Amino acid sequence: MNFAQAAQLAGVPQEKLVMMSNRIRSEGIDDASLGAMMRTAQQKGLHASMIADIMELIGVPRAQYERVMHNQGLFIKQTDTSCEQTDVLESAVCESDAAQRDKLGTFAHAFTKENMLTFMKRFGVIVFWIVVWHVLDMVIHNRLVIAGPISVVASLCTEAAKPGFWIIALASFGRIALGFMLSCCAGILLSAAAYKVAVVRAFLDPLVSLLRTIPVVAIIIMLLIWVGNQLLTIYLSFLIVFPLIYINMLAGFESVDYKMLEFARVYRLSPWRTFVYIYRPAFMPFLSSACKMALGMSWKSGIMAEVLANPIPSIGREMAISRTFLNTPKLFAWTVVVMILSWLFEKLVMKALDLLSCPLGRYLGVKDDR
Repeated sequence: MNFAQAAQLAGVPQEKLVMMSNRIRSEGIDDASLGAMMRTAQQKGLHASMIADIMELIGVPRAQYERVMHNQGLFIKQTDTSCEQTDVLESAVCESDAAQRDKLGTFAHAFTKENMLTFMKRFGVIVFWIVVWHVLDMVIHNRLVIAGPISVVASLCTEAAKPGFWIIALASFGRIALGFMLSCCAGILLSAAAYKVAVVRAFLDPLVSLLRTIPVVAIIIMLLIWVGNQLLTIYLSFLIVFPLIYINMLAGFESVDYKMLEFARVYRLSPWRTFVYIYRPAFMPFLSSACKMALGMSWKSGIMAEVLANPIPSIGREMAISRTFLNTPKLFAWTVVVMILSWLFEKLVMKALDLLSCPLGRYLGVKDDR
């Protein structure tokens, strides 16, 4: 069972389950809270064996959840251990493939009546806040304080018609995206090294803790001195995102079931297949959760760095110019551009992570070079 399947069974968001797992692994959980969690799962129709699998997945010690389950009157049905060990890898992969088929089936019914109602509700909420925005603009009636949606759209169209608009947008997009991707690569590689080598982790943990506590403004000032204004956004995005990726990936590697690793050794899976079929399903939920949090932070810090450093060309520089000349509609228009680019980049990254998370069970029986 992986986090996607557990979240679907428990009826909670996958990111919430991952964060709960991180907290339990670091701080533990008392019997009362664990019992309440089990009662909720039982009310949702989960069997004792499913509840036990979820408890094992999120890091609850076996002795603790078995004790609480016994107090709750839940008993795990014993199965033939030898048969279970023989087919554990194949059954796990089959379960992943079945979950993927269920997901595809859900997409086939995307335009049901319930989904249309949800879409209309969200659309109505957006329209409501746009109307509130427009009313505030009419009441205040001061373009230096607030620009209404009509003037912002007009300013956005004016900026988009300029020949340098796309160069400015793509320059900022490229800097922030490059910093984010470099931090992801470094976080994954260094967390894997820290997971395997204790000395590496001992050296990296203080550095990561330091990066988490230093104020962003202090990092910007130091980077301005060290690397200049043109490369500031790349370095800042890297330093802001790296601790999140490193910490979550390390927790993902540590969540791997040691029994599955033992089965891989017994069945003589190659290191690459061990990574793909055992490590990958374990750390991908942690990576997805970290990226979802880090994406917004990288854009906020990156644009703030551009406003202070004024690299040419950049969205932050255009915002700084708008502030200098008190051009509020233009400032709001570039803010909308940042929101669109951030949303687009998040969709691209999360789609790539979904593709990397897809089941690959059909390749498990194919021979490989060992």
